[in-house]
Amino acid sequence: MKKYVAAFMVIGLFSAASAQDKKETPKPGREHDLLKQFEGQWDAVAKGSHDGKETQSRGAELVRVGYDGFWLVIDYSGDHDGKPFAGHGTMGYDPIKKKYLLTWIDNIAPFAMWAEGDADSSGKKFTFTSEGFCPEFGKVATVRTVMEIQDAKHRTLTFYRPDQTGTEKKMGEIQYTRQS
Repeated sequence: MKKYVAAFMVIGLFSAASAQDKKETPKPGREHDLLKQFEGQWDAVAKGSHDGKETQSRGAELVRVGYDGFWLVIDYSGDHDGKPFAGHGTMGYDPIKKKYLLTWIDNIAPFAMWAEGDADSSGKKFTFTSEGFCPEFGKVATVRTVMEIQDAKHRTLTFYRPDQTGTEKKMGEIQYTRQS
């Protein structure tokens, strides 16, 4: 009996795979098209506060559309607190969740950031929410990230998180200028 059940499972898997092959491959939609406005080489000036001190650093970010138009691939390099900083991210749209997805890893944190969000009606402002470990508080905190396109040559990335009292505060901001 077990042999028959296993045989039917294998046949079912092949039938499902065959039916999947006959379906049309998904194509990027309007939501994916909005990602193209981030594409390019950008100069960056990051401002924030760290341990009660205002900080400023510079960097560069290369953003390209990849994976058949479904994902942005983001590579950042610069400095952070006077030390070399490098980060890598992706941004795309999940049509099942109807949410934009953002991932980020870098060389100053041993954990990945995963965020979900939405674009406003203009398609120029994207707001993401994530939860991650906050070294300042020693616990998990909710972070709100806002990516906003001002015009073809300028965009801003702003980070917010609750302070010790639970009131949301601006953690930092990166101002980007598109390279010629």
